[in-house]
Amino acid sequence: MVNQIKVKKDRLHEFVTNIFKACGVDADSSRMSADVLCYADENGFDTHGVTNLERIYVSRLLDGRVNPSAEQKVIAESLGTAVIDANHGLGLSAGVRAMELAIEKAKKTGIGCVVVRNSSHFGSAGYYTGQALQAGMIGMAMTNLGTQTIARPLNGKVNMLGTNPIAVSAPAENLPPFVLDMSTTVVATGKIRAAERRGESIPEGWLVNDNGEPVTDPSAYDQGTGHLQMLGGSLATGGAKGYGLALMVDILCGVLSGADVGPDPRLLEPDQSGAGQEDQNIGHFFLAIQVDAFRPKEDFTSHMDQMLQTLLDCPPVSSDRKVVYPGYLEATGRQATDEVAIDQSVFERLERLGVKMNVGSLSSGAEVHSG
Repeated sequence: MVNQIKVKKDRLHEFVTNIFKACGVDADSSRMSADVLCYADENGFDTHGVTNLERIYVSRLLDGRVNPSAEQKVIAESLGTAVIDANHGLGLSAGVRAMELAIEKAKKTGIGCVVVRNSSHFGSAGYYTGQALQAGMIGMAMTNLGTQTIARPLNGKVNMLGTNPIAVSAPAENLPPFVLDMSTTVVATGKIRAAERRGESIPEGWLVNDNGEPVTDPSAYDQGTGHLQMLGGSLATGGAKGYGLALMVDILCGVLSGADVGPDPRLLEPDQSGAGQEDQNIGHFFLAIQVDAFRPKEDFTSHMDQMLQTLLDCPPVSSDRKVVYPGYLEATGRQATDEVAIDQSVFERLERLGVKMNVGSLSSGAEVHSG
């Protein structure tokens, strides 16, 4: 059993915002970045939430790999498209602004597409498609990992790809919206680290060793003896599909925007110098679709309800199972509460970070319970 701390949502958001400010990030970008991170914890995606605050964001802001005062600029634009240069700033705030711009363009032209280069880790992709949902639109968001490679191409023995996540959201009328948020690897690396943190083993199929044999010890990933598989695993079980999707993300996020991509020729050099280590030129892709540009919105959402309800009505294979769709369980299982649960080990790291950054304690109003 993992001890968890319940923290008031407002307090967590304030704390995270203040941490970003203490790193030199402006107030608006700090608030946006906190919105994205806290969204993950509030919606059960804790692998993409505040557990990454210090390791991925603060450390890079403090050592200069991410520029806290970066000015995000539109460097190319048409009526329905734009390219943003994030100038090595926070991907969290760059993503929020990019989707805002895509939505504004979609309101005028029916479709808005914005790509970002010179960015950094942007957290949970589903946050950005949620922005489109709030505007009544279909949304899509993707990111690559620049040259930070963590997965091997199918049949390869050199890491050349990232988790390269894809998120898509579409509104319905009365039912919960369709919300897909997936990595193109069999699992996100955060889930592997969460299992290690909680002292749990991982299912066969997530990691394999150099001989292609299953690895169930999550610590093997960071030790370099367990290799993350593409979605589908081997060729026989559909690994070519995950591999192809990962390359699609690198094309739309990297090649199209001018950002780095995973398959970098330097990876094939004897010492692999300068490749596969840093993520200072990550690329993102955002798409917003105004439904009314294609058919009346009420017809679309009614049709969505019909389709989704048909799925829910499908007879299950057994009485203890139920047919659902992406986004349904998260929406129906979400409790109306002003608190968010954080693993105790993560909470303790945040407490130490608060002291280090001189922003105060997170513990006010928190309580411990066994989870």
